[in-house]
Amino acid sequence: MRFKRNTEGGITVQRNREYADGSVEFDARQNRVDEHFMRMTLREAMKGTGFVSPNPLVGAIAVKGEQVLGKAHHKKFGDAHAEIVLLEKLDAAQVRGATIYVNLEPCCHMGKTPPCTDALIRAGVSRVVVGHEDPNPLVGGKGIAQLRAAGIHVAVGVLEPEARTLNAPFLVYMTQGRPWILLKVAQSLDGRIALANGQSRWITGDKSRTEVHRLRAQLDAVMVGSQTVLEDDPELTVRHVSGRDPLRIIVDSKLRISPKAKVLAQADRGRTWILITADAPHEKQSKIAETGAALITCPAGEDGKVDLHAAMKQLAERNVTSLFVEGGGTLHASFIRAGLYDKFIVAIAAKLIGADGRPAIWDLELTDLAQMPQFVIRRNRRVGKDIWLELERDVYGNR
Repeated sequence: MRFKRNTEGGITVQRNREYADGSVEFDARQNRVDEHFMRMTLREAMKGTGFVSPNPLVGAIAVKGEQVLGKAHHKKFGDAHAEIVLLEKLDAAQVRGATIYVNLEPCCHMGKTPPCTDALIRAGVSRVVVGHEDPNPLVGGKGIAQLRAAGIHVAVGVLEPEARTLNAPFLVYMTQGRPWILLKVAQSLDGRIALANGQSRWITGDKSRTEVHRLRAQLDAVMVGSQTVLEDDPELTVRHVSGRDPLRIIVDSKLRISPKAKVLAQADRGRTWILITADAPHEKQSKIAETGAALITCPAGEDGKVDLHAAMKQLAERNVTSLFVEGGGTLHASFIRAGLYDKFIVAIAAKLIGADGRPAIWDLELTDLAQMPQFVIRRNRRVGKDIWLELERDVYGNR
């Protein structure tokens, strides 16, 4: 069956075959088969979580006659891409005429590794099924075009929403020039994150803290404000699960934190970054620099504090593709006012603190209810005794 493709929305079909007049051929059975193997590919890609940044998560599977010949994934930044690892696992006779499933368009340029498109063409594969095009301008459809020019049938858009969700940090990093940003708040039922005296350990339970550590291990960097360091003295490491520690980033415009803070005493001290402004005392800068932490001077906004938009650009230039903002309430409010967030997690404990407690989000400077930031609840789940809400920005303003 053939349909004229609607580029403005409407019917969405997997492009199993394309024709010169812009129509496509849709094969329902082939779609089901392709979706089955693409799900398998996405699961394979996830094995690289926490290790491949600033590269995307990519899995590759070779199939012939609906039999899986082999699986592979990109293991860590600088290593061979998933397609290359896969081809190296297989005999030449096996892969010739096979279908390759890959969640992201194969690269066609020379980077740290050779182009994957060249390897696929040399291997003699007959078909490549792609989750979505690569937003990297060095690729951006060129890899697909190169494969088609070599006579390989390419289907694009299989489980595209799922594939894009998997690599949301990479997509934001490539298209917006900043990290993908996750805000997280742990609060009481009445929206408080601490007592009036600053005591905050612990509002949510053990299982929520374990989940937070799991998120730290998955993302490039974790960020807090200077007040959190002064009051809680956190380590910002991964301890409750196995995984690598993220970069530790503190927003400290005037460099208020102590040189003896725990976050400055970790073994990998160079992976603690402090975002300051030019007004930070030079003598204090020297003392902090002696700890091995990196000081990154950012432009100041009108309020004299670190300009978050400029800071995010600087982090992206240093290959930070994902950022986990853990607080506190002032920092969260600053990110929300700046419109700098992609996902928002609210962990709610079944406890009350009262009106004198510290709010989870400080002043958003609203003068009208129409200005309220709005969210869509994508998921709600129980984590131990707590409820976790996973929210995304409601870009359409639906109520």
